[in-house]
Amino acid sequence: MKVTEIEIHAGDVDHPYRTVGEISAKVEAATLFPKTPTLEDINFKLQEKTSQLGANAVIKVEYNRGMSRASYKALRASGVAVVLESGEVKCPSCADTGEQSTDWVTQFLEYNSRP
Repeated sequence: MKVTEIEIHAGDVDHPYRTVGEISAKVEAATLFPKTPTLEDINFKLQEKTSQLGANAVIKVEYNRGMSRASYKALRASGVAVVLESGEVKCPSCADTGEQSTDWVTQFLEYNSRP
């Protein structure tokens, strides 16, 4: 997965995930007359840190703009790195048809319990 493909969500998500850990990032203006750090800048930093943890998304992201000791233009963000889990799993008994099932265990057991 490319770093830029890591999802960023301001809130929670409505599908299963496994929490990897809390992360934070900071982007500062490095010179006297620099451009102000953007959301794209800080999101990329979050994506880099998330990638290093082996996660594929950041949820519950909060942004704070302000000053730091090194710069009067700083942008900070924090969130939770997670692994989003897919609800669709290949059904072993449907493999030849290419169908998808979200409850393949039940279907597999029903299929194998036939007389």
